[in-house]
Amino acid sequence: MEQSRLETTKRASFARVIDAAMKIIPTGVIIAVGAFFAAQQTTSPSHRSIKFAVMLAIAAFMFRFDMVYSVYMFVLLFPFPSGISIASSNIVLMTVIPMVWAVRAASTRSRLFRPTPLDWPHVLFIMAYVVSLLNVETHSMLVKSLQVIWRQIACITFFAMIVTFVDDEKKLKTLLRMVCISVGLVMVTAIVELAIPGATIIPGWVGMTKRLSEGGEYTARIEKMRVGGSLGSDANLADFGTQVLGFMVYFAFRAKNPAVKAFWMGVSLLTLVATLSTGNRGGLVGIIILFVYTLWLFRHRMAFTQKVLIVTAALSIAFAADYLLSTYTYSVSPIQRLLNTQMHGMVPETRTMTWQPSLEKFLESPFIGWGPWFEIGEGLQFQFWPHNAYLFYLQTLGLLGFGAFMWIMWRVLKMSLLFKKRKDERDDVIDLLVLMHVWFVVFAVEQLGIDHQREDIYPFLVWFFFGVITATAGIIRRRSLAPGTDEITVAARASAHGT
Repeated sequence: MEQSRLETTKRASFARVIDAAMKIIPTGVIIAVGAFFAAQQTTSPSHRSIKFAVMLAIAAFMFRFDMVYSVYMFVLLFPFPSGISIASSNIVLMTVIPMVWAVRAASTRSRLFRPTPLDWPHVLFIMAYVVSLLNVETHSMLVKSLQVIWRQIACITFFAMIVTFVDDEKKLKTLLRMVCISVGLVMVTAIVELAIPGATIIPGWVGMTKRLSEGGEYTARIEKMRVGGSLGSDANLADFGTQVLGFMVYFAFRAKNPAVKAFWMGVSLLTLVATLSTGNRGGLVGIIILFVYTLWLFRHRMAFTQKVLIVTAALSIAFAADYLLSTYTYSVSPIQRLLNTQMHGMVPETRTMTWQPSLEKFLESPFIGWGPWFEIGEGLQFQFWPHNAYLFYLQTLGLLGFGAFMWIMWRVLKMSLLFKKRKDERDDVIDLLVLMHVWFVVFAVEQLGIDHQREDIYPFLVWFFFGVITATAGIIRRRSLAPGTDEITVAARASAHGT
């Protein structure tokens, strides 16, 4: 009997050892392979290997974990798209991820997407894209226009996934931290470009487009350079910085851990410096609006001495950064550019050649526009980009598309103002909604001088924030649900009222 008991104990011990080995060995192998891959890519990076690893990680997230992690992963990656033969990696990913979710939702009988106040405006918006194809004249422009429509559908799908999966405060904060980290990485590339113009971080994937001219460093210091980082556009980089900076500063102020606070302070300072290094006047105006409007909305939460301290510190940092950048680097001063702006009536001198031609083109086909793809043309047919998102929609989609976009903007604005009805509920969600409202105002003003539709990156940031504002409004509404109230019914009512 005793011998039998000993044998049972030995078998149990052996089984535990085997179980532990089966857990530890595969994990150890994965860690070892991952460490080897990381070391190899650090010394000799290969964009194909890195992209393959990233795709495997995304696939694992999509099939193994909650779908919100796929959204997190996409938010980290979308500022760094890679060209694929059929479209940008952003468009392809935001087509594949919802398809996987559709399969998972069907198998678990889960609802595919939540109803939102933007559903009908989005339908009209896509209809405007399709109708505008009637004025597309060539096969090549038709193909490019269809790609633009595909991109817009991908952006709206991204919006829908955010609204569906980001349904509580924890997920909301995580998503906003992810976009801050993602944009922070973009700002790192801007600083790298400032120090080493034309540098390549990951060959064949992440690199800088700005290079020193024939005169080298000496010429660059005289002529100055407008940094664009991995985005390749100083205007886009400036907009990314100004639109996310407020959230970075907020996380720095709210952090309790000293290391976390130092991290967010560093990311905020890095973003401010990178944004100023673009020399972009629109970015500087955005920073001013961001600072002044945020301070105004939070004015009742601060004592007078705190306000004075914040204003003094902010102005000191901004002017010091501008002076150091324009004096000791290749960067041009945005403050000097803004002060030297000349106006022709109500139009800045750099927009006289862009706004007028776009307006004239719009008047030739005012109702449906000239098609989703904006063709700059050549020779006598050449036309500058409008450098104005509203004119861009008027020219490409006509009054139908412009009206649909403004309908979207109006409903997003109404949702962003929900914090005014809940002044007594000051907490992180309400405070973040205040910052999202500030984002909306900054974005709306910045679009007077830039067109977000031009690239495959910026539109995803726009619909990201549309989605985050809608998700936050949904979280606030669900807090006030009466027991037993059907959430879908409440969402449908909110959709009908546009809030």
